[in-house]
Amino acid sequence: MTELKANRRLVLGDVVSITLSAALAVLLTVTGSAQKQLLPAILPFAALACVCGLVIFPLAGFYRRDTRSTSLRDIVVLLKGALLTSVSLAILSRFNLVTASVPIPVVIVQFYLAVPALGALRVIARGRELTRQSRHLKEKEVDSRIPVLLVGTGASCDLFLRSLRNTGSRYLPVGIIDDARNTQGLYFHDVQIIGTLRDPENVIERLSHWNVLPQRLLLTEPTTHFDSDGIQKLTVWASGHGVTVSRLHGLEDLGSPDLGEGQNMRTVDPDDILDRPQKAVERSLLFEVFKGRRVLVTGAGGSIGSELTRQIASFHPAEIVIIDNCEFNAYSIDMDLSQHFPDVPRRMYVASIVDADRVNSIFRQHRPELVFNAAALKHVPIVELNPCEGVLTNVVGSRNVADAAREIGALAMVQISTDKAVNTTNVMGATKRVAEFYVQAQDRITNETEERTRFFSVRFGNVLGSSGSLIPLFQRQISNGGPITITDPKMERYFMTIREAVQLTLVSAASGLKFDTSQGEIFVLDMGKPVKIVDLAERMIRLAGLTPHQDIKINFIGMRPGEKLFEELFDKSEARADCGIPGVSAARPEGVPIARLRAMILKLELAARCQNGSLVNQLLRDLVPGYGTKTSCAVEPAKVGASAAWSGAKEMTVKLPIPPHAVLRPVGAPEVLSTG
Repeated sequence: MTELKANRRLVLGDVVSITLSAALAVLLTVTGSAQKQLLPAILPFAALACVCGLVIFPLAGFYRRDTRSTSLRDIVVLLKGALLTSVSLAILSRFNLVTASVPIPVVIVQFYLAVPALGALRVIARGRELTRQSRHLKEKEVDSRIPVLLVGTGASCDLFLRSLRNTGSRYLPVGIIDDARNTQGLYFHDVQIIGTLRDPENVIERLSHWNVLPQRLLLTEPTTHFDSDGIQKLTVWASGHGVTVSRLHGLEDLGSPDLGEGQNMRTVDPDDILDRPQKAVERSLLFEVFKGRRVLVTGAGGSIGSELTRQIASFHPAEIVIIDNCEFNAYSIDMDLSQHFPDVPRRMYVASIVDADRVNSIFRQHRPELVFNAAALKHVPIVELNPCEGVLTNVVGSRNVADAAREIGALAMVQISTDKAVNTTNVMGATKRVAEFYVQAQDRITNETEERTRFFSVRFGNVLGSSGSLIPLFQRQISNGGPITITDPKMERYFMTIREAVQLTLVSAASGLKFDTSQGEIFVLDMGKPVKIVDLAERMIRLAGLTPHQDIKINFIGMRPGEKLFEELFDKSEARADCGIPGVSAARPEGVPIARLRAMILKLELAARCQNGSLVNQLLRDLVPGYGTKTSCAVEPAKVGASAAWSGAKEMTVKLPIPPHAVLRPVGAPEVLSTG
């Protein structure tokens, strides 16, 4: 009775179907005068079929399964029940004088009519449920799902795709790579098969023309199930294009005794802890800008620089010039490019951007058209303890790169900045802010002199997965059993993935060239709401299958020098503008005159080379509005005026040669625009 009550609509449909099939079978099977003789028997015969169905269908298990789980296996139950009903109808009709005259072929036709009718009812019920679920999913943010490319069409893939239709999954399949031949163009469920692993070159060629690449390559079976050569080439392609490779665990993996506790722990992906959809850009725009162009990247071996270099290489530039101060990083990215993009010409230099002569020599030799300055010292506490090195790399180095880009007439230079430069309380943020000032001033020179070199800045939040970021630290602390160390329970940050950071950088160069005026735009990604660090830590603990504050403790150790509780994306003095990129805004600061900037940067350079940290901090306070007003920012507070600071610099016993590119002017002298 419970089954009948739960499926009352289906029961009613089955009764109507079996009754109508019996009556229709008589009309279709018997013709002529015999049909007229059987007309009185039609209603009793149909009523008898109805009674047989009401008794046999529940006993056969017709209503034991929920219609939402209807599958091909239910056909067997359907055939058995319909056959048993027809046999019972044939036997019972012999014991009734009115229905005894109905010939046996009528019962056979009734069976063939009943089976499709009963099946159609279940298909309709299942279809209505799928439509309802689909409508429910569309009401949610479907665009927030992660686009994935599936590999394999086995049972795990089948179950995975079925589950997507029944749940609000965070994944959006955009294609399937089959492990069999001759299936390209077909659909597995609702997802198109784009190629086969037995022809990986064709698959990779097709993927290279996709306007938006998937964010994840999902293997639905162990790699041993696939063609070894094909899966290797595909994973190498994914690695070179910033596409994460993941394995879809099958049911046989759950609770497997072969997996130890450490192996059962999930590898945390930035997608898992980024509590918003990743931003994606159209590759067609980037192809137009980078294809056939000479590109130079500083800091190319770092976490941001290496991904930036790989992404640029995928757009077939004429040449990539790599500059990195770390020999191992330069070697690593060079080997990476040789493996993933062997056809792209490249030149690798181990050099420091602090050395202006070396930078100018490289620029004059290769004459890059697009320049990306990713070289920087970015760790807040370390730069706080080493302010002179922070100034030399982040300020002087950025100036050297910008000046070299203008000298050789590059199309654009993009400066990688940070949200810590806004209302900063630390040396790292202050040095990055000065670099923003200089890049903006250079762009305004372009506007006023009608030169062609454009200058932009890209302001990042915290980049998940980059070297020195929270994810590797928290993962290491979790694997060691805790505790996780956090500076303050109220601390929150804006987060973005390496892929987002790199794509923002690339699209900023592409779209910035289309601006009519040169105002030194700073491009800022819409990173959603800031995330509390403690919430991120708890999420990572749960993803590892553990309980926060029980299995893994969280300790609060207090704020470090230079840190802020909250970060900001825009300064109050910056005018925000629409840059035409969805999810990206352009900030246009008021700026600092180029003459004052050059003079102050020269003072900073001289003080930094003499390792005078106090003077460096004082000069940064004089140049960066708001810096130094917070007690947490000072390393060695030097409470002297700007004139006294400069007097101290002039009285240094160390004699330093003035760089040939430096332009010195008295403070009161009128500003002169210069390309030097």
